[in-house]
Amino acid sequence: MSGKSYKPRKAGTLKEAQSKLVDMCGGPAGAAKKCRVSSTTLFNYTDDTETNMNKNMPVDIVAELESVSEYPIVTEYLASNSGYIMYKVVEEGSQSALQSDVLETGEQVANLFREWADYIGDDGIIDKAEAQSLLNTNRFLVRVLMRMRADLIAHIDDPDVPDGTSRGLHQQSKRP
Repeated sequence: MSGKSYKPRKAGTLKEAQSKLVDMCGGPAGAAKKCRVSSTTLFNYTDDTETNMNKNMPVDIVAELESVSEYPIVTEYLASNSGYIMYKVVEEGSQSALQSDVLETGEQVANLFREWADYIGDDGIIDKAEAQSLLNTNRFLVRVLMRMRADLIAHIDDPDVPDGTSRGLHQQSKRP
C-alpha cells in the first residue's frame, strides 16, 4: 500500500478527517504500528466505498493516533460539526500569569474595538485584509482567555488554594 490512504473525496467528511489522520501517522502501515488495529482495518476506516462506507474509527483509535499526529484532525472535525471550535492551551510553566493575562486581555479587547471602529469608520464595510487583521486579534484574545481559563481551573484544583484566594485571585479589602 502507498503512503496515502485515501482518494479525493467530498471535503469536510468524517472519512476525509480519518484519512488525513492516518496519513499524518504514516499511512495505514505506519498508523497500524501506533495503535491496536491492522493496516487493513485502518484502510477500511478510511475507505468510502459502499462496502466500508459505514465503518468508522473507534474513539480509542482516534485518540491513540491523534496523540502522535501533527494535529487532532478528527477531533477538530467532530467539534466543528457540533458547532464548537478548538484552541490548544499551552502550559506556560508553573508560575501563574493570571494578573498579566487580565491586563493583556483588556489591551487586546481595546485593540479589537479600536480596529473595528477604524475599519467601519472608513467606508462602512470590512474588506478581506481588515477581516484577517480582526481575526488575528480575535485569535490572540481567545488564546489568552483560554490560558486564563486553564489557570483558574488549576487554582480550583490546587490543594494549596482551598478557597481560591491564596494566590491573589481575590484581594478582599477589609472595610471598617
